[in-house]
Amino acid sequence: MLEKTYAPADVEKRWVEAWSKARLFGSAPVKGGRAYTIVIPPPNVTGALHIGHALNNTLQDVLIRWHRLHGREACWVPGTDHGGIATQNVMEKQLKAEKLSRRDLGRDAFLERMQAWTRDCKKTILGQLTRLGCALDFGREAFTMDEARAKSVHHAFAEFYKEGLIYRGARMVNWCVRCGTALSDIEVESEERKTKLWHLRYPAADGGEGLVVATTRPETMLGDTAVAVNPKDARYAALVGKKLKLPLTERLIPVVADEHVDSAFGTGAVKVTPAHDVNDFEIRQRHPEIETLQVIGFDGKLTPEAGKYAGLSRELARDAVLKDLGDALVKTEDHKNAVGTCYRCQSTIEPLVAWQWFVKMAPLAEKARAALDDGRFKIHPASWAKPYRAWLENIKDWCVSRQIWWGHRIPVWYCQACNAGKLGSTSELYNTPELKVAAVSAARPESCPACGGKDLIQDPDVLDTWFSSALWPLSVFGWPEKTPDLDFYYPTDILVTGYEILYLWVARMQFMGLHFMDKVPFSAALMHGIVRDKAGKKMSKSLGNVVDPLLMMDKHGTDALRFALVSQAHPGKDIPFAEDSITGPRNFANKLWNSTRFVLDYALKNEPAPEGGYPLAGLDKAKLEVADRWILARFQEVSETARKDVESLDLAAAANCLYGFLWDDFCDWYIELSKAALADPERGEATKTILVQVLTGTLKLLHPFMPFITEELYQALKPYAGETAEFAFSAGAPVLTGWEDSSAVKNMRFLRLAVDSIRRLRSILEVHPGAKLQAKYSGSGGWAEFLRDESETVMLLGRFESLEKVDSRPPASAAAVAGTTAFYFAMEGLVDFEKARGRLAKELERLAKDQTKCDAILGNKSFVERAPEEEVAKVRVQRDETVARGAALKDTLEALGAGRSNKGV
Repeated sequence: MLEKTYAPADVEKRWVEAWSKARLFGSAPVKGGRAYTIVIPPPNVTGALHIGHALNNTLQDVLIRWHRLHGREACWVPGTDHGGIATQNVMEKQLKAEKLSRRDLGRDAFLERMQAWTRDCKKTILGQLTRLGCALDFGREAFTMDEARAKSVHHAFAEFYKEGLIYRGARMVNWCVRCGTALSDIEVESEERKTKLWHLRYPAADGGEGLVVATTRPETMLGDTAVAVNPKDARYAALVGKKLKLPLTERLIPVVADEHVDSAFGTGAVKVTPAHDVNDFEIRQRHPEIETLQVIGFDGKLTPEAGKYAGLSRELARDAVLKDLGDALVKTEDHKNAVGTCYRCQSTIEPLVAWQWFVKMAPLAEKARAALDDGRFKIHPASWAKPYRAWLENIKDWCVSRQIWWGHRIPVWYCQACNAGKLGSTSELYNTPELKVAAVSAARPESCPACGGKDLIQDPDVLDTWFSSALWPLSVFGWPEKTPDLDFYYPTDILVTGYEILYLWVARMQFMGLHFMDKVPFSAALMHGIVRDKAGKKMSKSLGNVVDPLLMMDKHGTDALRFALVSQAHPGKDIPFAEDSITGPRNFANKLWNSTRFVLDYALKNEPAPEGGYPLAGLDKAKLEVADRWILARFQEVSETARKDVESLDLAAAANCLYGFLWDDFCDWYIELSKAALADPERGEATKTILVQVLTGTLKLLHPFMPFITEELYQALKPYAGETAEFAFSAGAPVLTGWEDSSAVKNMRFLRLAVDSIRRLRSILEVHPGAKLQAKYSGSGGWAEFLRDESETVMLLGRFESLEKVDSRPPASAAAVAGTTAFYFAMEGLVDFEKARGRLAKELERLAKDQTKCDAILGNKSFVERAPEEEVAKVRVQRDETVARGAALKDTLEALGAGRSNKGV
């Protein structure tokens, strides 16, 4: 027997413990079985889960539970990511509070502290995922820096190196002076800032006027080694090949012609600073006669090459340079500029030339592009395929080395003897050119293969955290070993993630899987949006609009939070969310609870279930009432619709489909209609069967979305449904055939339309709820026979005392319309005519607006030609019904005008 009210906390605790004890979510390869596999996007070990994690993991859980319900060997691999820069930043903040730095601890002690801290964080995160109801196989828990994953990383690096796909070279990189490391291009975020565009005059060396350049970074002029102009720009043709005087210095710099210069930007003349701008670096590659002069160091301060400005920060140097320019500063204007910032600490990125490790992207990207083009890999929604393909076509080599300590250390060893003492400080090899590699190995070699030397030093850098993450679908199943798990579960079925890491992670997993296994790591990627506040703003602590999922689960129940997220998660679209978003799903949970109590307490009277329960196979369809045939037909239809929605990865549509059926069709209509049937000895058993089977079956379909409450209700109903599965997770989806009934669906649609219209009119006219009306009806369309047969149902739901067919509308009567049929009841003595006229006028205004809206939609040629036929037909039916209701209400308003002014009874 269910408790009177639903208490989410008690139910959730009970089933978390029961599922864990039964090891319900464990998976193993099954001979002849068909796997359905997801590897979790591993959250960083930096703290508690946020609302985005709640969305992402709920979507995955829905898919895992759904496919297990439909017979697949579902496997969802859990794990966490070491997080690289992000996690190290958190630890360094902790050390700063203790007035320490990582260098105070030393590398080994720092890493020991990191490991201890991340162990605690992992427990917290995985515990929160359990609380969310995630059907994760915790026996497979992985960590991107555990021993097995390290083996995969080292093997991949070594293979890339042998194949010539990984190399060390000097390139312009994105340098974060705060984090002290290089970043890949896609780890840099662009932030639009209001700044200035400064115009500087560079006089000609021969005493001529020279030219004016425009810059957003005047402090870098100290490192200018040329000025570039477009060769087609007639303004500067005479200056090409000449020298200019660089203000504030004694240096002369050349004017070069380069076709990449945009003549329309600024003055059309570009200062060239090869050491501090990626475009200028490329100009220097095309013009090797240009020098490179680094005036900003890796610490963000100006170098001795900057003369008297050496030691100043970039910001202070800008102020000093602008002050000293004098007449050379000819103009200043406001300017909006896209500034690159570190994706972790938001510091301004400094483009610098450094020696780093890179992975060649072109051959890897070509395989990924082919997989996209031939359909082996699909992105949902498909709108993301075009930008993904464009990114692959324009990809640059991936900088994979990071100058931090927390991560997979690059498995490269250098010999001191072979490098003739060039190694120097092994903590700053990013500034050391042309090093000879002695070995690529995870373990320290005994000696250098080339010279036999014993003095070997490992590269101090670590790999980009996305390198190990890119191997995730492989490494969690034991690659590079050929394990039974790898054979059964790889490739996985789908990746669920946010669109913001399509290039950071999704693409790179495709690279690794296709390169090392010649198979895509997953055939589909479901890209969900970002959870924002109701105003569309990104959630942040500073804005005070953060929704804490743990708090919401405590307050409203986990199922309500899950359903609130999934029901809005249409592929690729951001989700407007606030606490009030959970109100509807919380009410839905209560509705399910109370409806199940009705079935158990009222319909079944909590009596012991008969052997085998109440099977649908025992029903004779020919003897069922129209409402019975309707709900069974709708149950079959909804089961198929939800299946197709999940298959097409529109989980929001599937959730809303089940919600609408359970709330409207089953709870509000069939349960209400069943009350009279249960009292009828001839109809009672069939009604019990339908109540039990439809409710149990739909709860099983809803289980992936709301696992806790559906498990509790399934357990209470399963003996009556003849079910024997220990848990809803493994109970199997309902299999329905032969219950199609278009006639019953059509008839019930008319009945519901009629009753809704009657109830709406009673409400508008404020007829007392307890008042029994003597009603009449007229109309065409063949509904007379149906109304005669279902008159008791119409009278019950419409609260009529009698229902009689007439040929025309009785005088001074109110009319409610359903299609071409009108229902009438006398208003005299029941309605306050003066008040009713005002309410009817307002309702007519509303209907007029609805009609205008429908007309606008149907007047849209694009919609009519491109939208699905059923959608267009739906709008047309809505318009016709609106017009008919409006006409009936106008007649009622006229009847009120003709009647005497009264004040009711």
